Amino acid sequence: MLQRFRYRIDTLMGRGAPALFLVLAALCCVLALLNGLMLLLFAPEDIRPRGARSSLWAGLLRVMSPALLLRDRGPAPFLGLTVVMAFSGVVLMSTIVPVISTGLHNQLARLRAGRSLVLESGHTVILGWSPQIHVVVAELVEANRGRRHACIAVLAEKDRTEMEVEIRERIATLAGTRVVCRTGSPADPQDVSLVNPQQARSVIVLPSEEKRPDLGVIKSLLAVARTRQGPDTGPYVVAGIEDHQNLAAARLAGGSRCRVISTQGFIARLMVHSSLQSGLSNVYTELLDFADHEIYMSHQPALTGLRFDDTLRAFRASAVIGLMRPDGHILMNPPGDTRIGPDDRIVLISESAATISLVPDVPELPAVSYAPVPDVAERGRSVLVLGCNQHLADIVEQFDAHLPAGSRVHVVTGEPAPIGNGSEGGLELTVQQADTTRRRVLESLLVEKYDHVMVLSPDGQDPQGADAGTLTTLLNLRDLAQDSPAPYTLVTEMADDRNRVLAQAARPDDLIVSANLLSLRLSQISENPHLDRIFDELFAPSGCQIMLRPATHYVPPWRPVTFGTVVEAVRRQGHLAIGHRLAHRVGEPPHHGIALNPDKETPLVYSPDDCIVILTSSSVIPPDHAP
Repeated sequence: MLQRFRYRIDTLMGRGAPALFLVLAALCCVLALLNGLMLLLFAPEDIRPRGARSSLWAGLLRVMSPALLLRDRGPAPFLGLTVVMAFSGVVLMSTIVPVISTGLHNQLARLRAGRSLVLESGHTVILGWSPQIHVVVAELVEANRGRRHACIAVLAEKDRTEMEVEIRERIATLAGTRVVCRTGSPADPQDVSLVNPQQARSVIVLPSEEKRPDLGVIKSLLAVARTRQGPDTGPYVVAGIEDHQNLAAARLAGGSRCRVISTQGFIARLMVHSSLQSGLSNVYTELLDFADHEIYMSHQPALTGLRFDDTLRAFRASAVIGLMRPDGHILMNPPGDTRIGPDDRIVLISESAATISLVPDVPELPAVSYAPVPDVAERGRSVLVLGCNQHLADIVEQFDAHLPAGSRVHVVTGEPAPIGNGSEGGLELTVQQADTTRRRVLESLLVEKYDHVMVLSPDGQDPQGADAGTLTTLLNLRDLAQDSPAPYTLVTEMADDRNRVLAQAARPDDLIVSANLLSLRLSQISENPHLDRIFDELFAPSGCQIMLRPATHYVPPWRPVTFGTVVEAVRRQGHLAIGHRLAHRVGEPPHHGIALNPDKETPLVYSPDDCIVILTSSSVIPPDHAP
């Protein structure tokens, strides 16, 4: 019997502080009842309570305050009972206080551990933790400006307090956006449900810092899918996959409401485009972040029935680049006589949604009486790639797709490369193994004979150590260029954005933090899933591309013009003008002379070294299930 009683007590204690508190509260009521009966039956007439209610109240007070015993008097049996009751009250109350204290302590510890449910709706969920989370949060904060009750919920296998402190230290201001952190596994559906993904506006899955991050991303996509109430319900999910071979599995795991970006192809195309055209990385960065100009889809019923070319002049502070049909088809740089339908949306570049406004009357721009410089056949180019990482094979493939016949690529790496000497399509490829941080190696390469130089950040190293080697190579290249001025373009990849300032001191033509650009793209797509297909098109080897061409191809140098006139002149050659690069401002960060979407009425004077940023070729992007 005693053993069973002990077992029940042990079971009760195992239920935690709430169950123990209820038991003690019941004992308190019993003890108050006994005290009341004692007073009612044995107390002297002058101190006896009048009625059952008064006796119960007096009994409860004696349990809570045994000091009332000092006012008792009467026969010895009664005083003995009061002493026993007072002692019982002391024991009971001294037990209740630590139970309450322990319960509160456990609850506070649970709150600090970040295991409570996030009761938000219309928020953005971030699953996982990586060095790039600060870029994603900062971009989402910028996107949420002007949005009331904006919230970002982060779930990661990291202490909640550490996450909140790190975000506050790395991000200057949250601008009214609340950031809620929870501790849990992004691959566990039960933990994922803590951040309430079903009522979120979007979900972003960040790759982990593990050796094979794609596996963690796929598990997180499966966990989010388990929280859905149906296959076509819930928010859009955005994720990045490093290995292209895992792309199909990730899309299957995420379902129809998932956008998966192939990092492997995206970064390679970005590096090659920026290498061949200095300044292009700044254009892409400005389109990908929320701080400057972005791509919007705007419904403008007043333009119904007009030709596409008429819309180019209809916006003073926005650059039109295409149309979005009601069925989801997106026409990038369509033919000029394409008619605008009543339900079509204009795809344009603008500083914000508030700056998208029509001019009162569509102006007729003056004709440009200028014979443009004819295009000449491109000669073969030579490219030097210093370093090696997982994107090298894709980079060589992209060079083969973009370089003219007769071009060559020379790869110099301090570790075995995944490619060998030979030819890649029409490209001559040579590979040399040497330490690129050594000045003697760089001198032997005769860098000044190359048209383009690319410095890659190595894989498998600490980001700080990798960037230290990259900075050493970059400084040596710049020092060699001082002795023999080199006409080549220099593109450098960094692993950590915090080293950007150090790298800019060495003055590369273009500086790319590949992980940052992927984070920017994930943030943009989380706000507008349609942009995924547009960015795919802009980075594809064929179809529409962003290019920088000399301003003298379109307007005469040293003559006052407006950007509206430039738009008209560029359109006559079948392209779209979306900005310019001024040579005298190339050394000024952060945009280095790039200005997207200038005011069409602002007077300008272009020099022979200035460039126009154009969107060339045309394409049709088929519809999908984006909202």
